[in-house]
Order: sequence, then C-alpha cells, then structure tokens
Amino acid sequence: MKPRIYADFNKLDKDRNAILVCYGTNKDLDEQKLKLVKGLEVILYMPDGADEEGNADGLEVDAVIEYDSINNFWIGVFEWEELDYRSIRNKK
Repeated sequence: MKPRIYADFNKLDKDRNAILVCYGTNKDLDEQKLKLVKGLEVILYMPDGADEEGNADGLEVDAVIEYDSINNFWIGVFEWEELDYRSIRNKK
C-alpha cells in the first residue's frame, strides 16, 4: 500500500506539482517514519469537507516524489485529471 502524505494543492511549483514543505507533510513523514526519495510512489491528500453522509472527506491523488534541485524542495508529481475526492476514488 502506498503511503498517504499531506499536500496543500494550493502550494504548487511553476509546473503545478505539489510542493511538499507543509507542517502536515512533515508530520505524516515523521509518524510513518518515512523519508522522501526520488521515485517513491505515494498518495497525496488534503482534507476538504465531508461526503454525502457527512463523513470527513478530502482530495487525493497518486503521485511520484521528485526533488527540485534548483529550488531545493521535494515535490509530488501527479496528473490533475486524477485528483478527486477520496469517497469518489474508493467507488471506482
């Protein structure tokens, strides 16, 4: 199973990849004893409201970790067309 890592989908680089420098990202990495490495496959998520039954729901997408050596930060590379709510992804 791929690790789930918090990402703020409003915090993007020029290519619209998620920049992984948020507190929530670091918290998830610490809790899972995980280090970001190039090529690591993850699920990026961001809590965002509730589903139709009132359960917590959020955006998520499969991503591959890369390192931006020019700006010195890790990024999650993903396809925007695949970003969706967890409740919807689980039904597919």
